[in-house]
Amino acid sequence: MATDAPTSATVLVVDDDEPGSILVVDDDPGLLRLIQRALGREGFNVAAVSSGQEAIAWLGENRAGLMLLDLKLQDIEGSELIDRLAVAGRVPPFIIITGQGDERVAVDMMQRGALDYLVKDVKFIEFVPTVVRRALTRIGEQKRLADAEEALRESEERYRKMVHALPAAVYTCDAQGRITLYNDAAVKLWGREPKIGHDRWCGSHRLLTPDGEHLPPARCPMAMAVSQGEPIRDAELIIERPDGSRAHVLAFPEPIHDSSGAVMGAVNMLLDITERRRLERELIDISERERRTFGQDLHDGLGQVLTGLEMLSHGLTEDLKSKAPALAKQAQKLNHELRGAVTQARLISHSLAPVPMQGEGLMQGLMQLAASTSQISKVACRFLCDPPVLIHDVATATHLYRIAQEAVNNALKHGRAKQIHITLTEDSEGTTLAIENNGRAMPPTKHETRGMGLNVMRYRAGSIGATLSIESLKRKGVRVTCALPLKK
Repeated sequence: MATDAPTSATVLVVDDDEPGSILVVDDDPGLLRLIQRALGREGFNVAAVSSGQEAIAWLGENRAGLMLLDLKLQDIEGSELIDRLAVAGRVPPFIIITGQGDERVAVDMMQRGALDYLVKDVKFIEFVPTVVRRALTRIGEQKRLADAEEALRESEERYRKMVHALPAAVYTCDAQGRITLYNDAAVKLWGREPKIGHDRWCGSHRLLTPDGEHLPPARCPMAMAVSQGEPIRDAELIIERPDGSRAHVLAFPEPIHDSSGAVMGAVNMLLDITERRRLERELIDISERERRTFGQDLHDGLGQVLTGLEMLSHGLTEDLKSKAPALAKQAQKLNHELRGAVTQARLISHSLAPVPMQGEGLMQGLMQLAASTSQISKVACRFLCDPPVLIHDVATATHLYRIAQEAVNNALKHGRAKQIHITLTEDSEGTTLAIENNGRAMPPTKHETRGMGLNVMRYRAGSIGATLSIESLKRKGVRVTCALPLKK
């Protein structure tokens, strides 16, 4: 503003606790009164001092929110006053009032932090309230922004501490998969510390499916959550660490959306289930050993006793034919029942402790499974295997046998099937075990929620690198397929 006003400048100060109070620093008593009146009519509380020393003393006892400063005081230059207040840490927001020709000085003070400046002209007093209100509005906005930033910083700090305190591995990435945050548990799980902004998705580790198949980055659960914009639940995978060791994990990636709904990244929690999987394998091994022990005891103990009783009853029958023909028929019936009991005990012992599973053992075991099912359950159960399929790995053959056994039991118990077909085939892709029945279809629910039996079947398949599928047939019945790929 160009004017004929005297060359001087004034600063206005507002108390933080009382935003309406203002401090005016000017060595012109008449100008002080005019400013006080103009601001007083607008409802502001104004304090006035006429020198730099008085301003320093006042600010030493009061917190000011805004100061209107005359740059050319008699005792201290306005710029020097700002310097002294800066050393004491008491510089409030300030507005410079300067005379004609001092615009360059005013611009310099603006660069040093002044909110605004006014030139003393004929309309100076008229403009003071407007400029003050504008400055106070700006101060309020800056304070609200600072409070919001502080609240955000505190929130982020709480979030960071919470994430680092979690026992599970947690990390975040942006939409391109670059890792932006991770906790100590993630470093322990990965076996190394990732590089923020460089490592992608799962820390640039080699990822595998539960079956041991290499998992491309595009199929990583985090990448899927970002691309689909939907959370992924219970995604199981294997992380191969730099030292070659592996960790089985469950991933729970959740996409992060911005205010417009666009995916800006994802947060993932990884639960290390390596120990759980080891215990599950150990539990199945213990169960297998217990089955074999019980089956062997049944065969060698109760089976032998029943066989002995059958032989005694046969001898008794022969003796009674000549001495007491009427009782011979009852003895013959007893002998027949004992023979059936011996047969059932033998079949049960074979199902608990099947024949050795290496080589042709799986085919023999499945053949006996079909025979015992037909004999005990009175259900037509057939085993088909042409040409022969040899499985030389004992663990693989045992798991395949138990999968077939569980599928047959489910067909009898839940499907009420009348016919069951067990098929074992082999081709260039690998070995396929299929159990098909003509019973009731599966309920329309997720397989994972249908009971321990199916979950154990899935686990057995996964432990040997096979995939298990269960489907309802078009007409009626269920088909269980276990596909074991050819190992390279």
